[in-house]
Amino acid sequence: MGNLLGSPNTEKETHTGRTPDGMPFGVSSMQGWRVHMEDAHITEVQLPAAETTLKGHALFGVFDGHGGTFAAFYAGNNLARVFCQQPKWIEYAKQQETSSQEDSLQSGVQLLKEALRDAFIEIDREIALALRGQKVADAVDVDTNHQHHSDDEDAIRLLQEEGDSGTTACVVLVTPHFVICANAGDSRSVMSKQGGQVVELSFDHKPDDEDEEKRIRAAGGYVAGGRVEGDLAVSRGLGDFRFKSMEVVMASVDDLKKLDETQALVSQPEQQKVSPVPDIIVQNRDASKDEFIIIACDGVWDVNTNEECIRIVSELFEEGESDVGLICEELCDLCLNKGSKDNMTALVVKMDAQKIGEGGGVMARRQKREEDEAERKAEEVNRNKKTLGANQ
Repeated sequence: MGNLLGSPNTEKETHTGRTPDGMPFGVSSMQGWRVHMEDAHITEVQLPAAETTLKGHALFGVFDGHGGTFAAFYAGNNLARVFCQQPKWIEYAKQQETSSQEDSLQSGVQLLKEALRDAFIEIDREIALALRGQKVADAVDVDTNHQHHSDDEDAIRLLQEEGDSGTTACVVLVTPHFVICANAGDSRSVMSKQGGQVVELSFDHKPDDEDEEKRIRAAGGYVAGGRVEGDLAVSRGLGDFRFKSMEVVMASVDDLKKLDETQALVSQPEQQKVSPVPDIIVQNRDASKDEFIIIACDGVWDVNTNEECIRIVSELFEEGESDVGLICEELCDLCLNKGSKDNMTALVVKMDAQKIGEGGGVMARRQKREEDEAERKAEEVNRNKKTLGANQ
């Protein structure tokens, strides 16, 4: 877990918004007990494709950094741009304009899955390039105190020093017909449907999972204590270049696709000890049943099951809370109270079927906690007075 503070930093960074088609969303991040805040997120509701912007499409994501902030912050600043530059995304956008809905739905899903996969691979390459001081056109810089170098020797040294920086990536693309989650690491997304149904949009990538460990060993690594080479607790993610072949990382997506079958067996991103390639889960949208989506880092999931998180958010809506940002703040506060020692980021997207009940919502809960705390302190003072009087 690294070094912890003497007391938690409970200050929160919270943002709210609404997609052009009316879905409210919120995200809140809290440093908690950790010495540094290494989480990042994206809430991109305008997704351009060549010369157009697709209506009803939005990209949300959470990035849980480790070994430094660079990888997470770079991904948070740039993944949406990289995704929108992918040829498969542009092909999908053109298809939406020219094909009938029935013809384009399934083929469109495949294009979106490929665009997400390629975006993860490309952003991994961009992170490595940025560490070498090679700025990519249109990239949003990450503010660091490190001096970048352009000559090969210094670039290699810097890459070795910064190579510890890595991040999970859990990204959800919402389209008019589908919810598509691309995940690498142990951040997680779940979806609530009417009737108390909990839909898993992702699953964690742990080194001791059978398929993950098989890949790690095939790449020349090993798993010890549930960690990649006794070190890294996740088996997929961005960055973490000490567990990757830089020859593969630095190859473009197009170059990787041109490799022959023999080369591909040992030279593809999905064959790395720590792979940037996401698993992708697709869910059909159903306006009559879809209630909300949660995306969160493991600081939330360490102390809550999927069902518990769904219940917490559902209860807050039922208690009359309409501010999704406050719901995310309350989720973080509850996680801290349950003992989470990690950074916490929670992102919630409210969908059509979720109704808002009557009541005071989060602010009513906070007032009740303040009243309970004041009552507790008053009782403690009275007990101390009685004890003092008895001793005199």
